[in-house]
Amino acid sequence: MRKALFILFVLLSLLCVNDLFSQHTPDKAGSLSGGKFVLKIDLNWDKQQQRKFAELYDLDSAFVRHLFQRDFSYFSGNDDWQLNVVGKDNVELSSKIEADTEGVARSKILAETYEVSEKTNGLEGSSVQPVASVFGANQFTFEQAFRYNKGRGCFFLLGYESARKVTIAGSFNQWSTIDSPMEFTGKGWFICIPLPPGKHTYKFIVDGRWLHDPANKNKERDGHNDYNSVIYCTNYEFRLNGFPKAGTVVLTGSFNNWNTKSLKMEKTSTGWSLPVYLREGTHTYKFIVDGKWINDPENELVRPDGNGNLNSSIGIGDVYVFKLEGHSEAQEVKLAGSFNSWNPNELIMEKTADGWILPYHLAPGYYEYKFLVDGRWITDPGNKQTIGSGEFANSFLSFKPNYTFRFKASPDVKQVRLSGSFNNWSGEGYPMIKVNDEWQCSLYLQPGRYAYKLIVDGKWTLDETNPLWEENEVGTGNSVLWIE
Repeated sequence: MRKALFILFVLLSLLCVNDLFSQHTPDKAGSLSGGKFVLKIDLNWDKQQQRKFAELYDLDSAFVRHLFQRDFSYFSGNDDWQLNVVGKDNVELSSKIEADTEGVARSKILAETYEVSEKTNGLEGSSVQPVASVFGANQFTFEQAFRYNKGRGCFFLLGYESARKVTIAGSFNQWSTIDSPMEFTGKGWFICIPLPPGKHTYKFIVDGRWLHDPANKNKERDGHNDYNSVIYCTNYEFRLNGFPKAGTVVLTGSFNNWNTKSLKMEKTSTGWSLPVYLREGTHTYKFIVDGKWINDPENELVRPDGNGNLNSSIGIGDVYVFKLEGHSEAQEVKLAGSFNSWNPNELIMEKTADGWILPYHLAPGYYEYKFLVDGRWITDPGNKQTIGSGEFANSFLSFKPNYTFRFKASPDVKQVRLSGSFNNWSGEGYPMIKVNDEWQCSLYLQPGRYAYKLIVDGKWTLDETNPLWEENEVGTGNSVLWIE
């Protein structure tokens, strides 16, 4: 009789355990308990649930396969995870939380706090422009504080349960204090906003009090003795496969002035990874694996650095093809300009039947450049636009312009140039080209406000076709242009 009662007690216990675990879906498996990160797992989860479980908690395929095949011996020698069988179809995995992994554990638990909302809080279809930036990588204390996917950025502010109203204001909504209210989830506040790749600045407003993001390590001065938080909506992911025993892998390149410490990569099940924002253009880079510099083994494109070394190279955006006709007798032709810091040994052109050629990724903008033919500098004979004179003359290139300055002058005018806040009021100015009876200069300009003047045969002149102008410090006025 006692044996029967004992068996009944065990069966009832297992039923209670199974009922308890049945409440745990993959996104609610994680919890913090007694200084440990605990995963409660139902071994009857289907393949789709198993995949979601692996993705949420960053578990490799071998780990998950052995677990759901009930090969528990696989975990007997595992230093990271301790397995405990608590029912017929239920197990617990626990891992002690170290100081450097607490943020990761918190982020896994926060995976259950909110889903990516379809709401965009009044910003649907709005034209959001990123803040000008060449490069950036995010640094959050826990992963779920910000997520970016398919053009949507989701912000999460942990805590502030007693707040009555929380909004987000930033460069993406013209710092409006009312346009982007956040929603309370029970563990914090969240909002999803359509955002293009690039740099964006923001703050939270909690019951009228401005607050930079406490989970975001990236910040910059706001001009009012405080800081704005900075996020980068990423458009490229650097990956290095292998090197499972490496302690530290760092990314460095032309985009961060070859800083050897700031960009630590994250370890994954297949290697190392770091999502970043990269502006359009050509970028060179290397990995530093436990102090050893290496090129990207998956990238065959390399460029010399001018010091006898080769760097991996990538291009983002559109390509401009530099061409130099003729010079068939030349042994070597190189290209240098403001786009590569005038490095004379990096960009070696390819010889063709008609001359020399080099395709190169450029960001929209304006550049100066020259060719180096067997050691002799020359401007581009196929480009009439130049800046400077004599041996200091450079060819001028405007790539993917979005605005054309136009000026009609009397036939006796010999030269018209353009200068303004976009080129620090250079006295040389940018060249305007005469097309029929009109002088033109096309530039790519970021959205914003610009002041400018025309230099007509050496005389600084207001643009008479533009009614917008402002007074300057010498009382002669400047024309004003707004780029939306």
